[in-house]
Amino acid sequence: MTVPDKDRDTPGSVSEPDVPPELDSKVQIALGRALQAHYNDLISAPMPDRFLVLLAELEAREMRDNG
Repeated sequence: MTVPDKDRDTPGSVSEPDVPPELDSKVQIALGRALQAHYNDLISAPMPDRFLVLLAELEAREMRDNG
């Protein structure tokens, strides 16, 4: 006996299980712009000092190990 998938067997559900729901094109555009703005902020943010230290340590270790 299996437990029914609640997403597929919900009463009143009209979507097919293998077809993803579609978003309105205006919603897709708004989401795309919001994500792009967010990622642009992340890309332009300065790298944390701790990462710079770790990268310098890794580079020094690689130079020491390679010769």
